[in-house]
Amino acid sequence: MFRFIHTADWQIGKAFGNIEGDAGAFLRTRRIETVRAIAHLAGKHQVDAVLVAGDVFETNTIAAKTIMQTLGAMAEFEGLWLLLPGNHDPATTESVWSKIKHNFATPNIVLLTEPEPYKLVNHPVVVLPAPLQRRHEQRDLTDWFDTYESAADLIRIGLAHGSLDNRLAVRGEAPNTIADGRVASARLDYLALGDWHGTMDIGDKIWYSGTPEADRFRANDPGNVLLVEIEGPGQAPQVQKIKTGYFTWHQIEKSVFDESDIADIANQLSGTDVPMNRLVVRLVLAGSVNLETRAKIDKAIEKLQASVLHMDVDSTGLIAEPSAEDLDQIEQSGFVRAAIEKLRTLMHSSDPAADDARRALHLLYVEHKQLEQKT
Repeated sequence: MFRFIHTADWQIGKAFGNIEGDAGAFLRTRRIETVRAIAHLAGKHQVDAVLVAGDVFETNTIAAKTIMQTLGAMAEFEGLWLLLPGNHDPATTESVWSKIKHNFATPNIVLLTEPEPYKLVNHPVVVLPAPLQRRHEQRDLTDWFDTYESAADLIRIGLAHGSLDNRLAVRGEAPNTIADGRVASARLDYLALGDWHGTMDIGDKIWYSGTPEADRFRANDPGNVLLVEIEGPGQAPQVQKIKTGYFTWHQIEKSVFDESDIADIANQLSGTDVPMNRLVVRLVLAGSVNLETRAKIDKAIEKLQASVLHMDVDSTGLIAEPSAEDLDQIEQSGFVRAAIEKLRTLMHSSDPAADDARRALHLLYVEHKQLEQKT
């Protein structure tokens, strides 16, 4: 029997440029800690190897310190690691792989940078890798699997990074395609794939492991590794999904009528099995409220943002309609009142500046409330 962990898309060093400050730093640091967690799982389940199906690193220009930290996390499993270059870290002449080979090489870490079979020592297994040697490939890099002849008693495992033809509703990141009949044509016992960031059982002995640490709001079951057991050649693989993700990414779309709807969102988030400070949230709001309610909603959102790791808020669909009572609170006469009336008229017109007028009234009202609180 051969037991291994199938994982992919670590993308160590990912910048998370749209997530500023400490939150982005926590996300970057956690990816290395998740590798450490995979090493612990490998030891716990006494696997024979860990197979990483591409995009180990975010780029080929990764810092030496980050490489060392990653290899340090991997060192907590002394068994075999098989690493495949993907579209983020292709095996070019000057790549992260050449840096590892020349500066950080260890006997138990095998860099599968060439399309050559790798036969495991002391195990009846051959791994057929399809490494990316440039970022974009138009040809199917798994073609050579079909013509490689191996002994009948060897388990044949394919390792590739790309989009499986005819099996994905949306393509993965890499444009290179993989024939959906490759398992049959190459007589594979398992095809371990990377590039699709969610866990997916394609069927016919084909799996995407997904990224072990979520990095986007797509609901495709990220944050896992796969524990795979194969009894022998021709035997169906037994696959167990194991959760590894530390942070959880949620996208919530909500029609809002008053501040109680934000409280409902807070209850929804706090009701998950993940602590609030480990949530990354994208909140998309829609609806129409008056300015007083909008101010209360903004305050409730600010409080909610402070309770999670990070929250993006898209409130472009939430229209703040000032009521007569809202506007009467600001000023009954004078220049400001005249400006308010002009903005109200413009807001209800077909003029392209109508939205700007609405935002201006909202800002006037918020400023008025803030001054009122100070006096």
